[in-house]
Amino acid sequence: MTNGDISNLKPEDFHTSVAATSRAFWPDPMFGFFARNAVHEHLMLPNYATAVMRDAVQHGIVEVIIRNGRVVASASWLAPGDAPRPWLQELRVSIRSARGLLKGRNRLKGIKLLDAMAKKHPKEPHWYLGLLGVDPAFQGKGLGGALLTHRLEVCDATHMPAYLETQKPENLPFYERFGFSVLEEITDDGCPTLWTMWRDPRPA
Repeated sequence: MTNGDISNLKPEDFHTSVAATSRAFWPDPMFGFFARNAVHEHLMLPNYATAVMRDAVQHGIVEVIIRNGRVVASASWLAPGDAPRPWLQELRVSIRSARGLLKGRNRLKGIKLLDAMAKKHPKEPHWYLGLLGVDPAFQGKGLGGALLTHRLEVCDATHMPAYLETQKPENLPFYERFGFSVLEEITDDGCPTLWTMWRDPRPA
């Protein structure tokens, strides 16, 4: 796979990108904890992906891979200087991205967890990976790694670190292969564990 396979998200591809990325997260321990049932979880995932991608389009970049005319993988990044925001603003964005919490289970626990995430966000400039997903039909083909590598090469060239959060323990070794290390585990009031991860730029 070459960098030519990766492009910036176009407006006309936004909804197919949301659909593919949402499918990538099913099933998910965090959304499953807050959803009323499996159908509600399926509704929460595109709401979340839509909010995160719109935020990245405005304040960073969404990079995608297209196969057969549709988006099958995406990476949503906030640019250095756009994360973290003042914590109240960050919390508002987080709540919009997970508005399904308002109709789900464990709502107060969810809001507390989002607040904890916002407060843990590093303050030094960095690229923030808000969302990375590959349609299940295309997983195992290196697409997620290609999207990561593409942006991390920019990080290295500009001497900029990168940061992300993940709620799946099986993601930890995947991100570690690309130079990320666990900063902290966040477990709040019985919620599923969330891991924050940081990557320093690699020398040329």
